[in-house]
Amino acid sequence: YVEQKPPPAGLRMTMMQHSCQCPCGANQFSAHGKPIVRFFCHCTICQEKYDASFADVTLFKLPAMTLPEQAITFGKYKRFAAIDRGICDACQKPVIAKMGAGEKGYAFISTQNFVSPEALPTSTMHVFYGTRTEDVDDSLPKYHSWLSSQWAFLKLLRSAA
Repeated sequence: YVEQKPPPAGLRMTMMQHSCQCPCGANQFSAHGKPIVRFFCHCTICQEKYDASFADVTLFKLPAMTLPEQAITFGKYKRFAAIDRGICDACQKPVIAKMGAGEKGYAFISTQNFVSPEALPTSTMHVFYGTRTEDVDDSLPKYHSWLSSQWAFLKLLRSAA
């Protein structure tokens, strides 16, 4: 990560910058500050888009993002509570997903898209575990249904606000 210092007149503090890119490197972007949470998502859309049994996702506030201006196609794959998923036009892999807009928006980034994922916190839970394709043997909480996954996620967002 890169530390950035505020102007001398301000309070002395540092802000982490996390460099990110899609798997092929065509889309490069960054996340600033501390992530809200990291979690494992077992929803069928993540399984399909990541071609994996689950997605390892790190969440930031949308204003903390310097979004890529390269070739990304966004789309929603569910009607309700849908996030807008950005797919790289070059490699067809997930780049970033967005929920909401402006100050109240959130950015979902695949942990594999971070240049230095070791700088991120560890995962805290599994969501949509009821649609998993294989069991995961760890001590993290596992939320099986859509409702319990949404509830766990909303509680995290409230505590981070």
